[in-house]
Amino acid sequence: MKVLHLSISDGGGGAAMGAYRLHRGLLGAGVDSEMLVLRKVTEDPTVHRLADRLNRWGRARRRLAERRQQRRLSGNPRLEGSAHWSLNQFDYPIASAINTFAANIVHLHWVGDNFLPIEQLALIKAPIVWTLRDMWAFSGGCHYAGDCLNYCDACGHCPQLQHPSKRDISWRVNRLKKRTWSRLPLTIVTISEWLAECARASSILGDRRIEVIGNPIDPRVFKPLDRAASRHAFNLPQDKRLILFGAIGGAGDRRKGFSYLADALKLGIAEGETELVLFGSARAEALDVGLPVHQLGRFHDEVSLGMLYSACDVYVLPTTQEALGKTLMEALACGSPCVAFAGTGPDDMIRHRLDGFLAQMKDGADLAAGIEWALAQDWPRAELHARIVARYGVERISERYVKLYESLQNRSR
Repeated sequence: MKVLHLSISDGGGGAAMGAYRLHRGLLGAGVDSEMLVLRKVTEDPTVHRLADRLNRWGRARRRLAERRQQRRLSGNPRLEGSAHWSLNQFDYPIASAINTFAANIVHLHWVGDNFLPIEQLALIKAPIVWTLRDMWAFSGGCHYAGDCLNYCDACGHCPQLQHPSKRDISWRVNRLKKRTWSRLPLTIVTISEWLAECARASSILGDRRIEVIGNPIDPRVFKPLDRAASRHAFNLPQDKRLILFGAIGGAGDRRKGFSYLADALKLGIAEGETELVLFGSARAEALDVGLPVHQLGRFHDEVSLGMLYSACDVYVLPTTQEALGKTLMEALACGSPCVAFAGTGPDDMIRHRLDGFLAQMKDGADLAAGIEWALAQDWPRAELHARIVARYGVERISERYVKLYESLQNRSR
């Protein structure tokens, strides 16, 4: 069996890392697995740059399509704080490049930013598995819909646009997806039960086969390490309770909910005994949280990130919508309890008062109570690691995907 994974990158973000970990896990399971990416960050020879698979004309068309998408997005301005958007309306011959691999299964991952134009899906010759890591596959362009439920019907009147209308850009993109994908035998995988429920409620994917298979975690990398040594490595205090928060956009990513964490900390969480540690932002931010703050910037290797999780007492990610929560999974694998809001992807990983605390959505006081509770417990770090690995270890997740691939091959014979 030959599987080709399509992902905008093989690293640099949660979705890309999830795809790459699965690819490596499948190779370990004996599957002939390859990746096709726009931006290659690893030295892995089984990962291929799209530019190397397109001829000169194809590369020019891709650059033109990317510029056209940016112009279209600029012509449809969004409100401040809205989600990331992809339109994928502008064609270039990526399907031809995909088909040269002659794969038995083409496995899509994060393909936004016009990496995989919508109408190109119909030109892919192999059966398609699509792992959803956000809501884009069934929306009108946004990757997270917030409180909007328009995707259940036909989009339009998009609340993220500055100038919404009945047939705005969200309606047009939603209609193009519905028309194109209705003809395709897509098999959908979501990484959490919450995202599966959203997909089933959507007008585009509601009638499709939808499986739930979480992101894989590598237990050799993410495991409990000595806390004192880990703190020493980052010059963190040994005698304080350390709260960890991380997001690529730092405190400025509204969906990640740092404002709720700031409100919770200002309620007076053991002042003098507790400090905050941040990672993910490329530059230091001016923050008012009522506690000393250690800003460690971005991490580009998983070993250092695993050591940081081990250094801290609790990981907090008060995201308002999360497909699953890559950093939550990594923290749990390193033996750190987690606190998050209930109601979306973290529900799959955090068992309330067993692996951490699930606070009421957007409730800063309940979030503060959860953090205080988690800090007061004597956590069995090895058990936290074992429980998360039993469910999301890379061998377990790879095994589930192999069974899915085999079922599709058997059905097509």
